[in-house]
Amino acid sequence: MKPFFCHANRPIGVALEVVAVAGLLGIAGAMTSAPADAAPGRTSRGDAEAVLRASGAGGAAIRNHHVVGGGSPADIDGRVSIRVLPSVDGRHYCQDDWHVILVAEISGGDKSFTMQNAKAESDAVRLEFFLDGSPLATERTSVKRFLDPGRFEFDEAYYFQQGAIMAPGDLTVGAHSLRVVATDPAGGGENEITVWIDATGTGTCL
Repeated sequence: MKPFFCHANRPIGVALEVVAVAGLLGIAGAMTSAPADAAPGRTSRGDAEAVLRASGAGGAAIRNHHVVGGGSPADIDGRVSIRVLPSVDGRHYCQDDWHVILVAEISGGDKSFTMQNAKAESDAVRLEFFLDGSPLATERTSVKRFLDPGRFEFDEAYYFQQGAIMAPGDLTVGAHSLRVVATDPAGGGENEITVWIDATGTGTCL
């Protein structure tokens, strides 16, 4: 699964992902969670925080060097991140894990593409998130250098992610709809998926 949408020194509404939203970029939504201890063998709040804040930086380096899996920023086994992308539609997750509902926007281009270019594009983007039809509060990370620009045929790339952490119990057992609406000066678009939360001792919780 490609976890991001991206655009290359062009209107944000032009996305490079095959599964791109009709109008733009990678997107993410979530709601703030109360603290809870991770059960033995399950993902933790720290794992979810790492994916939100470092999956395009430290996580990219980890993926490139194949040095660790599980709950690292790379989230190689996909237990932590719930990305609002068509490739995630229908996926199952465990109610005992911490999660982060998110996607990212990557801006990039040739060697002349700068942090200032990326920030200007990112500042023009507005994202709205919905869980089961209700709006979700989210947080957006700062714009950072993306450490695997060649993955999207860029020489230089930068990214941000928008989302929040979900504690065990925030997502009840059963199906949940996730929808993100994105707008920018070039247009807009949306993604909507359904994910399933498995009960303790069943499915992905085994």
